[in-house]
Amino acid sequence: MGPRRRIATTFAATAAAAGMAVGLAAPATALSDAETGEFLGKLTASYNDPTVSNDGNPYDFDIVTKAALVTGADKTLASLGSFTLFAPNDRAFEVTANNLGLLGKNYKYSAKVDEGRVFNAIASLGADKVTEVLLYHVIPNAKVTGKQVLSGPFTQRIDMANSEKLRVTVLSRSSRFPVIVLGDKDGRVFNDLVVRPDVISTENTVVHSVSDVLLPDLDN
Repeated sequence: MGPRRRIATTFAATAAAAGMAVGLAAPATALSDAETGEFLGKLTASYNDPTVSNDGNPYDFDIVTKAALVTGADKTLASLGSFTLFAPNDRAFEVTANNLGLLGKNYKYSAKVDEGRVFNAIASLGADKVTEVLLYHVIPNAKVTGKQVLSGPFTQRIDMANSEKLRVTVLSRSSRFPVIVLGDKDGRVFNDLVVRPDVISTENTVVHSVSDVLLPDLDN
């Protein structure tokens, strides 16, 4: 069963689980056209297509935005009543591509990210795997703000849009220095952190900036 069909079969269960954890009301069937436009407008406000030109900014979301547009993940998001998106910045994708051996031997980091090279490296995984990775960053049918995470359970496993679970652990509830750790399937611990919560927000959507690309089980 492909990623999109698995998403469709898990939406209801995921919404119920996430809603119980953070006390949310039942979501609408899909975002309105107006809110979809508002979200995409905010997401792409400083967007630079990495396959056309390179702004080199390691801390924006050009690569994840391009990947969502190419794979159709943006349409999947718009089909949800609400969602939470953990968004890796361009540097995070560079680190992941290098860790996966996609950037060649002896790759050197610099102050800027070669966005085109990194995007093409990630794209070499194939559309299905890239889609799987992107959807592992989405809590479907639940808008979960940073404040809600900090006031929620110490640790919980949340169903993501690719039907796998993501562990969310709160190590510090300090409003000044919150520490939220995300446990993915890459075999490493304490490397995936929420860096900036609520970087984009609409009535039914929220985006949190994260330090690393969250990796699902890509072998299945």
